[in-house]
Amino acid sequence: MNMKPHSLQNRLLLGILLCMTVLLLVGGVVVYRVIGAHVRDEADALLTDRLNFYRATLRLKANGLPAFNMAPAEWERISATGNPDLVQIWVADTGKEIPLRSPALTGRSLPRVALDGERVVFRDHVLWDGRAARLSSLAFAPPREDAGMEPVRIQLVVGRDLVELEKTLDKVRWLLGKTGAGLVGAMLLAARAIIRRGVRPVNVLAEQIEEMPLDDGSRRFGLPGAPDELQPVVGRLNALMDRVGAAIEHERQFASHAAHELRNPLAAIRSSIEVSLSRTRKAEDYEATLESIWQSQQGMQRMVDNLLLLARLESGHHRAEFPAQPVSLARLLKRAWGGCLDVAEQKGLRVSWQVDESGGDVLLVPTLFENVVRNFLENAAAYTPAGGDVRIAAGIAGGVCVLEVTNTNPGVSEAQLGESFSPFWRADPNASGHRGNAGIGLALCRRIADTLGGRVEAGLTGEGMVRYRVEVPVTTMPVGSSAPATVRIRESLPIPGR
Repeated sequence: MNMKPHSLQNRLLLGILLCMTVLLLVGGVVVYRVIGAHVRDEADALLTDRLNFYRATLRLKANGLPAFNMAPAEWERISATGNPDLVQIWVADTGKEIPLRSPALTGRSLPRVALDGERVVFRDHVLWDGRAARLSSLAFAPPREDAGMEPVRIQLVVGRDLVELEKTLDKVRWLLGKTGAGLVGAMLLAARAIIRRGVRPVNVLAEQIEEMPLDDGSRRFGLPGAPDELQPVVGRLNALMDRVGAAIEHERQFASHAAHELRNPLAAIRSSIEVSLSRTRKAEDYEATLESIWQSQQGMQRMVDNLLLLARLESGHHRAEFPAQPVSLARLLKRAWGGCLDVAEQKGLRVSWQVDESGGDVLLVPTLFENVVRNFLENAAAYTPAGGDVRIAAGIAGGVCVLEVTNTNPGVSEAQLGESFSPFWRADPNASGHRGNAGIGLALCRRIADTLGGRVEAGLTGEGMVRYRVEVPVTTMPVGSSAPATVRIRESLPIPGR
């Protein structure tokens, strides 16, 4: 099995293996200790039986010496077993050794075991040849053949080696180890199969991600029957694909519209040049042609400048590149309206102004804010019907600069006004941009307002007039105060209550 360290499957397997190993080790130790304690208890019970046997056969002879009341053949038979008893006695009160011991001791002595009243006492001991042994001891007064004799307390020690017991415990250890290893192997194989089945949807999702084309935003991810934990991931990925698809479609439409808007003025320039070159003309005709070409070029230049500015703002990397300066709001509005005077006079528009500049100049980004003002005013002048009204209102309130441009409705609905902030949108889809209106001005206004921390909105008034409104945070500068010539906008300030 290829154990990749960063594989989720292998990490799960390793975690399960470690947990199972620890659990089996702990369980094996507990089982071994329980079995060991039980075996030792059985050995102590056997020693107690043997101790009681020898106690029952021990008599105090008339000569004052203790002796076991059994035939020599019986004594030899007991001593000839594979694990013979080790028996020795002492006088309990004096500790005097009595020359009565089992043949298995071969003349050697067992240690005296500290007594505990009349209770049987157990002790571990290492024999002369290195074998482990278990000793049991008891003090008592054996029966006397001569009732007139004084009673003598005898300490009886009976022991047996633990060779067979240790062999049994070794077998238990080997059996537990072998069983544990087998269980770990079997559980590991089962866990591997379960984990592989469990992570299969993840692998399927990874394959779908790898095979997903980068230029196709219409495809979606699907995992029928996947665990509930993966469904939110699939949903978020599909939501991401929706945004990617929308962005790709937006870029395609943007490029298509941009090419279309540039093609129209270029076609007009080419047509004017071809007509001028078709035959010799008067100087006035050439001058008129050049004037037409210059106007088309100016429209193209404005459109390209707006596209570049929109791209810079949407990239999000140039917010700090626009200088903020103290500006007179009234002068900025008058300067922006200057480009609309000819159209307003030709159409006979009635223009009213309401500009509150009592707070003095304001600190804002004139290159951006003037672009918003100019687009609002140019739209009002261009689309207000002849003889209609244009109302311009501006002021500062609570650190926010508010501009409203209201004009007579040329026939647009509330829904159309909401779409007017989309790039290249026009109320009349058959209109061309070669007259200077490419349909990106209001989209640029919204992006500029976002960059400055403000907002734009469009709607109909109660009178049915079209109203465009922009709010941007500014710093007011009281009359007579001085300010640095240029500062940099580091980050946008939010509109209060936004």
